[in-house]
Amino acid sequence: MSNYYNMPKLPTENSPKVEIFVDDKPVMVPGDTNLLEALKAVGIETPHVCYHPYLPVSGNCRQCLVEQEGPRGRMLVIACYTPVAPGMKIYTPASSARVKNARKATQEFMLVNHPLDCPICDKAGECTLQENYMEAGQNESRMRPEYGKNYHGNPEHQFIDAKGQVRGGKHVDLGPRVLLDEERCVQCDRCVRFMRSIAGSEQLQLAGRADHTYITTFPGEKLDHEYDLCVTDVCPVGAMTAKYFRFQKRVWLLSHTPTISMDDSLGANIWLDHADGHIYRVMPRCNPVVNRSWLSNTSRLAFQNFDKNRIPAMDVHKVTFGNGKVAIVAGGSCTIEDLAAIRVLKESLGDRAEVFGGSLLKVGEPDGIAKSGDPVANRAGMKLLGFADVSEFMKRTAEFETLVTVNANLFGEDPAAAKALEKVNCRVALSAFDDDTVKNATISIGVRHWSEVQGTMVNSLNILQKLNACPVCPDEKLWAPYEVISHMAGAKFETAADAFKKAGEYAPVLAGLSYDAIKSTGKLLEGGNA
Repeated sequence: MSNYYNMPKLPTENSPKVEIFVDDKPVMVPGDTNLLEALKAVGIETPHVCYHPYLPVSGNCRQCLVEQEGPRGRMLVIACYTPVAPGMKIYTPASSARVKNARKATQEFMLVNHPLDCPICDKAGECTLQENYMEAGQNESRMRPEYGKNYHGNPEHQFIDAKGQVRGGKHVDLGPRVLLDEERCVQCDRCVRFMRSIAGSEQLQLAGRADHTYITTFPGEKLDHEYDLCVTDVCPVGAMTAKYFRFQKRVWLLSHTPTISMDDSLGANIWLDHADGHIYRVMPRCNPVVNRSWLSNTSRLAFQNFDKNRIPAMDVHKVTFGNGKVAIVAGGSCTIEDLAAIRVLKESLGDRAEVFGGSLLKVGEPDGIAKSGDPVANRAGMKLLGFADVSEFMKRTAEFETLVTVNANLFGEDPAAAKALEKVNCRVALSAFDDDTVKNATISIGVRHWSEVQGTMVNSLNILQKLNACPVCPDEKLWAPYEVISHMAGAKFETAADAFKKAGEYAPVLAGLSYDAIKSTGKLLEGGNA
């Protein structure tokens, strides 16, 4: 059984300020959190391995040691589990040789049986243990080679290498998506705490005792969960690795684009890690209000199909709408800018055009982690800009002569219901992919995928969030949906900012806002209807 207490209380903008003394200097820090977070708030980083702001505190790595003055003098305490108290006196390595030596000794004990795998480890470059080692400045080793190392690992996976050294399991298959290197594990038990407290499915556990402890699944069971790849995120070393990214790219060669996952109305904040015009992985981007540090496997692995089955650009001048009624249907991944362009197109067509938005997919239940269950990512944005639900259109398909779909795969979402659309004479499909709706269209136009455009969306919490364009578009001739649609209307938006400004005319809550006003964690819209 791993050791843990409770979730850490994190400071906020409304946290009360108290005065404490750090290295004999008075500082004002948040008074409702632990010492590690309080020191961080004033720019003092404290090394740690087992602590994670969104996991229950365990306090077993002892890397965050500081000195606190008490009734019996100065004593070492762990910053992650020590609550802030007014007037407390704290000493860091800046003034305390005892703290510096204690951290260095703890680091040495953690490394004594850790393999020197850095040159071949996938975690190299973003490894917490590596960072702490470099910060401590401990570049020499006191290990005597004749004694060897006592590597951690399940006895069933141990083997003897060419030098006669007993080794732990190097690539233990924990489940369909995660591999474990038992030797690299430092028993921080972050993965155990995540599966127990966040995923709500205790599939991992610590087995053995003392220096024979190792991470494992229960006998005969595999690690298999919609959020199991999060254990590779929280692992501070290279013990837990994702099969899809293993040995694919050195992390320091990757560039990172912050954006929003447009497959769910919660709008999980993500990083698109890319190089050479190709996305190598998708990582959760911390947002305390939206998805914290978590991301579902569905959202994380969707990138593997972003560059597949794409359709080319087309001359937009060839599109005509006839004389009858026109229905314009926006799919769930349409941005606010796309919706503004659709409204402009509607105005150019007059009263014969109507706008709808949504999906024929069913709305599921929220999982309480990083998904709301609603596949229409920008549903709140559609409501703000006055779009009727697509279900209303499906009841009236016979009224329309022309159907324009924008990233809305109606034929693929519900083939039975979509049969009614075959009676619509002209079907124009704007899509990034050659999907079922494109195959049933009379005219199809390729556009950029949401990962390749700049824009905004409003999530289910009524938070306006910003997307950024990842430079991985397979065809530079492709336009963003809002560019194609506004061009059809005869008033092409040259930039996403122009389209966003236009959206403010249709949704007063957006009026006067600019991209600069949207923080990395989004902007809560007051008075909007999510």
